Amino acid sequence: MERSELTARPPVIDLLYPSEEKRRAMIKRRNDLSERSGSLSRDMMLDAVGKLLCPNNAYKMCTLLQELPDDTEVIEYRQDILCDLMNVKGLPAMLKRVIDTMLTGDKRGMYKLSEPDTFTSLNTAVEAFEAYIECMELVRSFDEKHRSEVISAGIKKLLDHFAERYADKHYRKLCEDIKELRKRMDKRIRSITVAINLDENMVPSSAGIVDIFDEPYTPKPSVLERIIYRGAKFSENVFADNIHERYIFEGGDRFSKDRILNDVEKPLFEDLDHITWKYVRLIEQALSEYQAIGFDEVKFIDYQLDIYLGVLDLMRTAENKGLKMCRPKLFPACERRGRIKGVFDLVYFSEANLHNLRSKDKRPVVTNDITFGEEGGFYILTGANNGGKTTFVRAVGVCQILAQAGFFVPAEECELSVCDCIYTHFPKEEQKGIDASKFTSEIKQFKEIIDSITDRSLLLMNESLQSTTPAECVDIASRLTVLFAKRGVRGIFATHLIDVAANADKLNESAGGSVIKSIVSAVGENGERTYRIKEGAPMRNSFADSVLKEFGIDV
Repeated sequence: MERSELTARPPVIDLLYPSEEKRRAMIKRRNDLSERSGSLSRDMMLDAVGKLLCPNNAYKMCTLLQELPDDTEVIEYRQDILCDLMNVKGLPAMLKRVIDTMLTGDKRGMYKLSEPDTFTSLNTAVEAFEAYIECMELVRSFDEKHRSEVISAGIKKLLDHFAERYADKHYRKLCEDIKELRKRMDKRIRSITVAINLDENMVPSSAGIVDIFDEPYTPKPSVLERIIYRGAKFSENVFADNIHERYIFEGGDRFSKDRILNDVEKPLFEDLDHITWKYVRLIEQALSEYQAIGFDEVKFIDYQLDIYLGVLDLMRTAENKGLKMCRPKLFPACERRGRIKGVFDLVYFSEANLHNLRSKDKRPVVTNDITFGEEGGFYILTGANNGGKTTFVRAVGVCQILAQAGFFVPAEECELSVCDCIYTHFPKEEQKGIDASKFTSEIKQFKEIIDSITDRSLLLMNESLQSTTPAECVDIASRLTVLFAKRGVRGIFATHLIDVAANADKLNESAGGSVIKSIVSAVGENGERTYRIKEGAPMRNSFADSVLKEFGIDV
C-alpha cells in the first residue's frame, strides 16, 4: 500500500500537503515511525479517534494521524485551511455542494455524451454537464465575494484551480455547446412518429422512426389504441406502462422492464442519431479537447474535505458540551517544551456522551493541565484506581498527535514543541513461546525504545513493570525513569509503584536532562474520584476497596 501511495499520480489540488514533495516525505515518515512506535495507534486508540473525528473516512483519518508531521509548513498549511473553513462564511457548504455535484456527474457518465445510445443517456449526460457548469459559476461567484477573507494557501490554490478552468477556452466552448445542445433537444425535435412491429403474440420486436416534428404530438386515441388500452382513460404514459405490464412474460419467465424498453429504444435512437447527427456531433469535438475537468482531483478533495469537516463537527459538539478545542501553537523540536490547559480525552468524551444520553447517572468530562519544561519534564503519575490516570495519559498523547497533524486539539490552550516520535508502553497480552514471559517481553520492548528514543521524543507509559516482585519492579522502574530523564525525554509514567514517585527528588540527583516530578490523581474526602491531576506526593492508598464495594464484593 505504501508503494502505491508513493507512485500514484499526484493530485493537482491537495488540501493536506503544500506540495508533492511534502506529501511523499510525510508518507515515508509514517512508514518509518510505524517501525519505531508500532503500538502507538493501539495504545492511543487512534482507530476510535479517527472514527470520532471523521466517521465516513475513519481509516484515512487514522492513517493521517500516524504521520506525526514534524514539518511546521505542513502543520500550518492544514491549520490555516481549518481556520478558513471555520471563519469564511459559506465556504464549507459551497465546497461540499460543488464536490458532491461533480462526483454525481462523474458517476452519471458525462463523457458518454459523445456516444449516446439511448434518449435517457443523452439527457442524463447533458444534465450532468449543466450541473458542472452551475458548479463552476457557483465557485466563481463565491471567489469574487469572499477571496479577500481567505488566508490559507490551500483554499486559495483550490479557488485558483477553478478560476483557471473557468477562464479556459475549452470550458467556454463547452458552455456554448451544451447550451446549443439543450436548445436543440428542447425546441428542434419535439415529437417523432414511430412504427413498432409486433410478433404473433403482440410483443414489440422492432421499431423505427417514420417522421419527426418540431411541435409536440397531441394524443388522439384511435380504435386500435382503445383496444390496446381496453377502455382505460387515455394517457400519454399508458402505452409504455401497458407494454411493461402485458408483455413481460415469455415461457413463464418474467423479463426485466429495462430489457424490453431498451430492445425497442436503442434501434429508435440509432435512427434518431442519423437524423440529429448535427447536434449530437456538435460537442464531440469539444469533449475530445476538454478532458481536464479533473474528477480524480475532485475525488481526492472529497475525502480530504470530509476530514476537515469532521474535525469542525467535533469542535461544535465539544463546545455544546461546554468544552473547548483550540488551535495549538507549535515550537521547534529543539525547545522541548509544552503547556496544555484544559486538556480532555476524546475517547472518554465520546463514551461519556453516549452514557449520559442513556443514563440518569451523568459522567462528567474533567479537564486538566500539564506543563513540560525546565520545572518538569518527566512525570510519575500515581493515584486511586479508576481515578483517570490512563485517560489523562491518552489525552496528552492524542493532543500531541492532533497538534502535529495540523488540527485543533481538545484543550482550552495549547503550545507544544513538535516531537520526533511518540513512544508508548501500555499493558499487552502475554505472549507465548520461549523468552515470552510478560516481564521478558516488557524488557525487550524497553530495549527497542532505548535504542531509538531521543531528547525530542515523548514517552507515555501506563502500568509498566508490574510483573516481577514489588521491590524489583520499583528498582527497575526507578532506573529506567532516570535513564529516560538523562536523555532529556518528555514523558508521563502512570503507575501504582508509589515508591518511584515518592523518590522523585532523589532520582533527580542522578538524572539531569528532564526534571522528574510526582503528580497524582486526586480524590475527595471520602475517596470519591475527582479525576483532577495535580502536583504532589503520592498517596499511600489507591482506594481499591471502593472498587470492590462498587461491584458488591465485601470480604
